Order: sequence, then C-alpha cells, then structure tokens
Amino acid sequence: MEVLIRADDFRFADELRALAVAAAARLGLDAVAKRLELVVDDVACDERVWFGRVPGSDGAVRIYCHPDQFLKDHGAAFVSLPEQLPWELPPLDPDVEATEPAFAQAKAERFLYHQFLQLRDMAEGMVAPGEVPPDLAEAFQEVWAVTVDGRLRRHGLPGAPIAERRRRFFRVFSRGGLLLPQHWQIFRELWDGDEWDVRGLAAAARELPPLTPRSA
Repeated sequence: MEVLIRADDFRFADELRALAVAAAARLGLDAVAKRLELVVDDVACDERVWFGRVPGSDGAVRIYCHPDQFLKDHGAAFVSLPEQLPWELPPLDPDVEATEPAFAQAKAERFLYHQFLQLRDMAEGMVAPGEVPPDLAEAFQEVWAVTVDGRLRRHGLPGAPIAERRRRFFRVFSRGGLLLPQHWQIFRELWDGDEWDVRGLAAAARELPPLTPRSA
C-alpha cells in the first residue's frame, strides 16, 4: 500500500510514514484502499479525526489529523509562584531557546493503529456511520473506540491501555449523569468483545447516560 504524508510544516514526516506503512501492513489495509494519505494539519486538536475519499482517485483514503497526535507531551515552560502578580514576573531570557518538539513513537503508533482499525471496521461493514442515529453520534464514537483499543491490546498491537480508555469513557459519559456499576459492566463488555456491529454498539450507547450536544 502506498502511504503519503501531506504536511506543510511537519519535520517528522519520514518517521511517521514508516510507522504508518508498518501499521497498514499489519492490519491488512491493502484490501481496504490502494493509497492512504495522512494530512497532518494545524486543525483544532481533537482525539477524533476525519476520514474521506480523495476526490478523483481510485480508492484512495485521506485521514486528517493534528501534529500533536505524534509529538511528546510537554508542560509549561515555567511556573510562577502564587504570590507573583503578572507584572512582577521576571522577563523571559532571550538566550533560552523554546523546547523543541520531539517525535513520540509509542504515542504515534497507538494513534495510527486505532484509526486504521476503525477504517478497516468501516470497510468491512462492521460499522456504517450512515446508520448511526444523529442523537447517538458522540456516544457511539466513544463506545466504538473502546472496542477498537480492546481488540488491539488483546492482539498485542499498539492501542490505548484500559486505564486510559476508562478515563476517557468516564470523562465523556459523566457529563450525562452518574456512572453506575451497570455502566461499567457495559464498558467491560465493549473492551472484551469481538463480535460487535453497528446495531450492538448503538444499543450499548443508549444504555449509557444520555449526552447533550457539545454546542448546547
């Protein structure tokens, strides 16, 4: 499979392409698309990505993502003391260079394998986005993500660990109410299960605390 990295200002394009080629091969994406394009752009940083067919191509798929998905996390450059007012802070030293971004291989692999497996799910008909009710879109995306990382981890492939996925699950669904034991049982079934389809995922999403639209 041909893999292209489309980025105007991303210094780690070669490293990312090598990981993407390896991930696509291990997940058998040759049967899904003839060409895969990763558009690394400075769009709003979000855990979600956008998939699309390349216009005028013969089976090429394009994935839009943010550069930070592939870079090591970094903290603030300095931390002021609580008693310091903004105008009391010392001037920045012009001789101190800003921290250079660093490529995070493990983080990049988790991201690539997750998105590529979702792409395969859609290609194989396990998930058909057009069949997801609009009011369930966000909840459906989250429960689907749990199954993706669960399958990756069980097969020894890079994916988010269960603790991280639990934190994200809580962050999303706690907006809709208290998470009860039966909700965490659903999480466990999603993580451990292999035989999910769009109807099953939608049913699981409806059993979780209802989410209001982000714009509300």
